[in-house]
Amino acid sequence: SRAGTEVVAAEIVRRHPGRFAALAAIAPQDPEGAAAELERAVKQLGFKGAMITGSVQEEYIDRRKFWPIFAKAEALDVPIYIHPKMPPTNMIEQYLEYPGLSQAMLGFAADAGLHAMRLILSGVFDEYPRVKVILGHLGEALPFWLWRMDSRFREVQKSEKEAADYYKD
Repeated sequence: SRAGTEVVAAEIVRRHPGRFAALAAIAPQDPEGAAAELERAVKQLGFKGAMITGSVQEEYIDRRKFWPIFAKAEALDVPIYIHPKMPPTNMIEQYLEYPGLSQAMLGFAADAGLHAMRLILSGVFDEYPRVKVILGHLGEALPFWLWRMDSRFREVQKSEKEAADYYKD
């Protein structure tokens, strides 16, 4: 059961805090409920943040309806880890011709990187400037593209900052 798993994780972290930490699994399709679960996991169980795996029912988490999650994460001063997964069905067709392309070979990183860029462009980091988002796997390749993102950012975004500034922050 979910309750059993979270209690076991919390107990392991409590016994070995120098060795283990835990992130909450939240259900972003219910943003208010996900924010409440994040708060419960942090305050009651001692978890260090939350993990979201890719798109939510074909939507990316930059949509305003998901922003209560970021508001809560900022208020709690904990990160949201965007864990890669296969691109959603409304984007995956071009990957499927080659086995593995939609997964760890490229699809995972491309999708997580797209999430990050959509968050930057959405203004979520302007609304919640102290919110922290974690990208794994060396930043899902975005650090290698920062110069390119900045070279075009002002064409699509009215901001005092560059795309790389948001990323680095």
